Amino acid sequence: MPRAKEFDEAEVLDQALELFRARGFKHTSFGDLTDKLGVSRQSLYDTYGDKNALYHAALKRYLDRSLDMLGRTLGDPAPIRAVLGGFFEAMLAGNCSKGSPGCLMVNSMVEQAPHDADIRAIAERHARSIQELFTSRLVIAQRKGEISKSKDPAALAAFYYHTMLGLGVATRAMGNTEWLRQSVGIALQALD
Repeated sequence: MPRAKEFDEAEVLDQALELFRARGFKHTSFGDLTDKLGVSRQSLYDTYGDKNALYHAALKRYLDRSLDMLGRTLGDPAPIRAVLGGFFEAMLAGNCSKGSPGCLMVNSMVEQAPHDADIRAIAERHARSIQELFTSRLVIAQRKGEISKSKDPAALAAFYYHTMLGLGVATRAMGNTEWLRQSVGIALQALD
């Protein structure tokens, strides 16, 4: 008869993703995970198999949450400039706060995607999902007359996705909120 799990899987994934965000995949050992999570090595192996599988499960949880949050944010019926401005401001506030480890997806893309085909595939799927959300919202804004008919919503969506990535890297590397706010202001001018 299989043994009952000795831990709450959702709680363990949340703690694991925070550890991976802070230290990265390569600098987080299985021992670090068992110490931080308070779960035995065998229980983690029985549930996830190995560190890579645990990382993928934590990353999936993180990405599902981020897509849900972005979908809710972009679902706001306010004018598109205010919606995007608020989104980028919240991103800066969260990522530039003292001790923030930044975005797990951006960190994963920088650390692992160049040499890990699975992470690269996850990143590409996530990029498509984000760009689809941006495109849908930009199409609505265009229909409402908030942006010119001459603008290509898909091209703008790709631009805002890349802006989001650039901000994610810059907030982790430098954290200069004022410079980044200036960049956001310039990015919002693409709506003009």
